[in-house]
Amino acid sequence: MFEKENNGIFGLYLALLFFIGFGWFMIAPIIPDLTRIFHTSPSDLLVIISAYGYTMVAFGLLAGYISFKGRVGNSVLASAVLTVIGLGLRPVLQGYIPFLFLSILAAIGYPLAMAPVGSIAEVFGGSRSHSLIGFSVGSLFLGMAIGALLTPYMIIVLPLDAVLEIPAIAAFVIAIMFLIFKSKFPSYYSPRKFKGVFRIGMVKNWYVGLTISAMSVMFGSIASSVLILHGFKESTALEAGGLFGGLAFLGSAVGAMVLPPLFGRNQNLKYGLVSTGSMAFVFGFSMMLSLEFSRSLYLIGILFFLFGFFGNAYWSMAMTSVTYYSPKPEDAGFSTAMFSVATNTGVAVIPVFLGSLFVSPGHIFLGMTVVSLLLLFSGLVSYFLLHSPMPS
Repeated sequence: MFEKENNGIFGLYLALLFFIGFGWFMIAPIIPDLTRIFHTSPSDLLVIISAYGYTMVAFGLLAGYISFKGRVGNSVLASAVLTVIGLGLRPVLQGYIPFLFLSILAAIGYPLAMAPVGSIAEVFGGSRSHSLIGFSVGSLFLGMAIGALLTPYMIIVLPLDAVLEIPAIAAFVIAIMFLIFKSKFPSYYSPRKFKGVFRIGMVKNWYVGLTISAMSVMFGSIASSVLILHGFKESTALEAGGLFGGLAFLGSAVGAMVLPPLFGRNQNLKYGLVSTGSMAFVFGFSMMLSLEFSRSLYLIGILFFLFGFFGNAYWSMAMTSVTYYSPKPEDAGFSTAMFSVATNTGVAVIPVFLGSLFVSPGHIFLGMTVVSLLLLFSGLVSYFLLHSPMPS
C-alpha cells in the first residue's frame, strides 16, 4: 500500500500526464479553425501533433539518463514547467511559427514525464509496477481522448484562446504543487554505470511497442481518407474519422487502467501478456477489415475502441515487462525510456510508408497483408516476454 504522502505525489504525476495528453490532442479537432486563423494548410498543423512523437525520439533517452542519475523528480518538474510555458504562451503570441515553436516546447515535456515512468513505478510501487505504469499510460491517453472529444464543444461556449489555456492553467497548478512537494519525491536509490542496462531481449518488447502504437496512429490518421475513398460523404467521413480516433484513445485509456492492474493483482502476468497480445491481433485485424469493407460506422467505431482497449493494455504490459530486465529503479527508468524511443520511432516511420497504401486503390491488398503480418508477429511475441524480474 502507498503511504498517503506518496499517493498524493503520484496523483500529481497522473494529473500532469492527463493534461499533457489533453493539450496534445485538443489540436486535432480544431485544425480547420486554426488553418483559417493562421492562413496555413492542415498538414502544417499536423506537424504539431507529430512533434510529440519526434520529441520522444529526441529527448526520451535524456529523460532516462536523468532518472538513471537518481533525479527522476527533476525530469518530472522540468516537464511541468515546459508544458506550462509552451501551452500557456502559444495562444498569446500571434502567427503560425510562434504557435509551432511553443507547441514543440510543450511537446518536450511529454518525454521528460513519460519516458522514465519505469523509475517512477519502481520507487512508488515496486511489485505493483504493472498497475502504476498502466495508470500512467491510461492517464495520458485519457487526456488525449478528452481533449479530442470535448474541445469542439468547448469552443462553442468559450473563446478559442481561453480553451487553449485550460491545460496550461492546470499544468501551472501542478507545477507549483510539485515545487512544494518535490523534496518528498522518493529518491532512495543511487546511480551506477550504464554497463548492463541494455539487454538484447528488450528488442522483443520494442517491437511490440512500435507495432501497436504505429497501428493506432496510422489507422486514426487515415480513417477519414479511407471512408472518402469508399464513397462516404466528406463531411461524414471527417466527423467519423475524428470520432474513431477519440474512441481508440478512450479505449486505450480504459484498457491500460483496467487490465494491467487486474492481471497484476492476480499474479497472472504471463496470461495477461498473452491474452492482450492475442486480442490486440484479433481486434487490430478486425478493425482493418471493417474500415476497408464495412459500411457500418457503428461497427468500425466499436472495433477502434476494442483495439485501443486491448492494444494499449498490451503495450503498457510490454513496457512493464522491459523493466524486468533491470528492475532497479535507476535502471528501470532508462529501460522504459529506450522502449518509448523505439515506440515513437515506429510512429514516425511506419504510418508514413504503410498509410499511403490504404488510400491508394491499387495497393490496399499489399497494405493489409503487411499490417496483418506485423500484428500477427506482435501477438506471437507475447509468449516470449518476461513476466517476472530477472535474478540480479
